[in-house]
Amino acid sequence: MVKFKIVSWQEIDLLARKLFHLIKKDEFEPDIILGISRGGTIPARLLSDMFEAVIPFKEGGNTSILASMQIKFYTAIAETHTRPVVAQDVTVEIQQKKILLVDDLVDSGESIQCALDYLNLKNPKEIKIAALLHKPWSKVTPDYYVEEATEWVVFPHEYYEFMTERTISEGYDKAEAWATFLKLGIPDSSVSFFVENFLS
Repeated sequence: MVKFKIVSWQEIDLLARKLFHLIKKDEFEPDIILGISRGGTIPARLLSDMFEAVIPFKEGGNTSILASMQIKFYTAIAETHTRPVVAQDVTVEIQQKKILLVDDLVDSGESIQCALDYLNLKNPKEIKIAALLHKPWSKVTPDYYVEEATEWVVFPHEYYEFMTERTISEGYDKAEAWATFLKLGIPDSSVSFFVENFLS
């Protein structure tokens, strides 16, 4: 049976702050903060804001560019394509740039490895990986991550996708969906919005 870890927006903020401190402690200053779409765009944006906040208080500081790329791998809960693919190219020039590659979660490591292999073809100066959470069995260990997780992680930016997929796969009616998602820990307001707007 799949176990789920429901993450809140407050936890996302706390994880991002801890991740920022890890990167700063290592004195890594990226030229480009590159979020892997879709999940990595949230922590990438938060990290970008945090790095930009440093600039006014640091003489000679440089602002990191915020960019994105998309890797497609998961199609549903615990279901994957045969291998990940680059679905959207990186949106900026990265040659001879220091890259901070960001995702919300490094699970199997396949998506991150796909991104690394592709980005290295573009001759960056350096790439470091940052993630909020990391699965211990991943084939790639991020340079920076806050916590390990063994459950199926559901971030707040995935609530509706998760509830849709789970409802379809399990055949929930309104009452079952309501009870199940509240019990898992998804906020009442999100469950209410989902049930009232998407379930007939």
